[in-house]
Amino acid sequence: NNEQIPVEVQLAIFLTRLGHYGNRTSVADIADWSGVSVGGVELCTKRCMIAIISLHDDVIKAPTPAEKEDTKCWVKKQVCPAWQNGYLSIDGTTFNLFQKPSHYGETFYDRKSNYSINAQVVTLPHNLKIVDYCVGHTGSTHNASAFLDTGLRTQPELFLGPGEWIWADSAYPLSATCVPPFKQPPNGALMR
Repeated sequence: NNEQIPVEVQLAIFLTRLGHYGNRTSVADIADWSGVSVGGVELCTKRCMIAIISLHDDVIKAPTPAEKEDTKCWVKKQVCPAWQNGYLSIDGTTFNLFQKPSHYGETFYDRKSNYSINAQVVTLPHNLKIVDYCVGHTGSTHNASAFLDTGLRTQPELFLGPGEWIWADSAYPLSATCVPPFKQPPNGALMR
């Protein structure tokens, strides 16, 4: 019969909890910081996760034809007309874990000396809208390997039409649909 904590406060608690790891993530510390009980911190986290997950299918989806055109126009203006068909971008990041997992823990140890989970995120470069992602590989997984499990890689027809491709950094494989700028082709040299 108690009123809910204001949504802005619940979101602030949730984001603070997600934004810290190690010693700063204890529920008691966040409860002290926010002025709510330990149970309140848990409840705010749960409510925010439910709200975010409920929006997933409305927010994360392949771009509409209008979004494609807007992005291509932006790329054409920002870069050059010849590269406008590169209307998606991909990059990987890691989410740090609180501690070493008990099963296969060493595989979660990443190049930055943290235990983490790898995430691949595909966005529209002009507004950073997420259109595809893949989360769950261990932190030690290379971006090129984790990319193989994205919807963009397994079902490219949902995202890319003829002549369209994605921007990527040098960690990703060069292909007809994935262009890491300035990457030397296998057994070859860069053309002028």
